[in-house]
Amino acid sequence: MALYLAKPDLVYFEQYNEMMKEWCESGTQIAPWFLDSPFETIEEFEKLIRRLNDCEHGIVDKRFSATTSFFVINETRRLIGATSLRHYLTCEGFKTWGHIGYGIRPSNRRKGYATEVLKMMLQEAKAKKIFKVLLGVHESNVGSWKTIEKCGGVLENTVIVDGDEEPIRRYWFNLLN
Repeated sequence: MALYLAKPDLVYFEQYNEMMKEWCESGTQIAPWFLDSPFETIEEFEKLIRRLNDCEHGIVDKRFSATTSFFVINETRRLIGATSLRHYLTCEGFKTWGHIGYGIRPSNRRKGYATEVLKMMLQEAKAKKIFKVLLGVHESNVGSWKTIEKCGGVLENTVIVDGDEEPIRRYWFNLLN
């Protein structure tokens, strides 16, 4: 399985819309934070790309962290998901959800892609000198927390956040080892 991380770019406009249509129709949770729904125009998609670029360079509201975001591309050059890395943790909500967010489109799940993406993102974190990495996951998202555990995440606790009735499992990775 060959995956690579690509910066969001206009060349992915059609594939993005196809992926997001599939995701929305599935009724499953969409992650990471910057994925939402298909765009009506390429200009709207271009605004997202500019916003993600600004975010990577720290041009964000002080409540939020600089964040590097990627599309996940498979060996056939198909957009199969997305991932992001917060450079540091800010307000309580992000101290719950952590540094890394990732998601694989519904038709590509259960193929080992999430495990590979998380491994790549842990390397991205290490390259940015983030050696203690936090990930949060809803308790019902068994596939994701099993992926985190498979990659070496250590469960710290389970918390409830205001406005979210579902418990969130919080995992830490120590990348200094």
